[in-house]
Amino acid sequence: MASPMPQDVITPVLRNVDLGRGNWLLEFDVPAIAAAMRPAQFFMIGVPGSDVLLRRPFSVCGLPGTFDDASPGTLQVLYRVFGRGTSLLASLGPGAALHVLGPLGRGFEPPARPDAVPVFVAGGIGAAPFPAFAVELKRAGFAPTMIYGARSAGELPLLDWFRARCDGVAVTTDDGSSGTRGLVTAPLETLLAGPDRERLHIYACGPSPMLKAVATMTLAAGVPCDLALEAPMACGFGVCLGCVVPTHGATPAEIRYERVCVEGPVMRAERMAW
Repeated sequence: MASPMPQDVITPVLRNVDLGRGNWLLEFDVPAIAAAMRPAQFFMIGVPGSDVLLRRPFSVCGLPGTFDDASPGTLQVLYRVFGRGTSLLASLGPGAALHVLGPLGRGFEPPARPDAVPVFVAGGIGAAPFPAFAVELKRAGFAPTMIYGARSAGELPLLDWFRARCDGVAVTTDDGSSGTRGLVTAPLETLLAGPDRERLHIYACGPSPMLKAVATMTLAAGVPCDLALEAPMACGFGVCLGCVVPTHGATPAEIRYERVCVEGPVMRAERMAW
């Protein structure tokens, strides 16, 4: 089935909610994009007339119906202020113009196995794709759980939201300020050795070192794992080739390079040739 053609529109900000500690939830309304978008697909977002020339990629966080307090039919982006582009976004109020291109890339799909146990593994702002997917999975009869890690408690946006909607959330922080001190790999290792291993389906998003570790662990355990990759990108639709990652070809020795923005951002762990 062919992917829908991306829409490139200018639309106003509806809300730009400060979640604290540099985390923000941006809301806008583009019905043509919302109708075609999958969890973990992304937008390229810019601000018309600004001196930040290149748009930035942002995963869709909320689709229509994801957040109870959102305006009907709207889309949401979860972001953390890191540099000029995200600082500019954080300065925008209702009515400010956004330049939005989407939907882009390949998103998450529900597990093929009807009795599967979906497990989200998120690192900090890597939690962004999971709210929309959690709601979709719950509607389909799945009971997702989550392992949520970050450097500190301030980098766990929407934690209470996940706790209210997932069947369990294990929290880890590098400094021990929330949950268990350590990395997401510790609770994941326990889970992969547990009695439900054959039913697990892992979905991971976060920094590349975390994704590599999760991929290694799930492959060794024989558990399916979908990775939502992060990569710098200038265009978002496959032209600039700035976001390529190595993947396995027809044989283990053959390495090819695929674009995160087109062939990804969601790729199966066994495809990666890190």
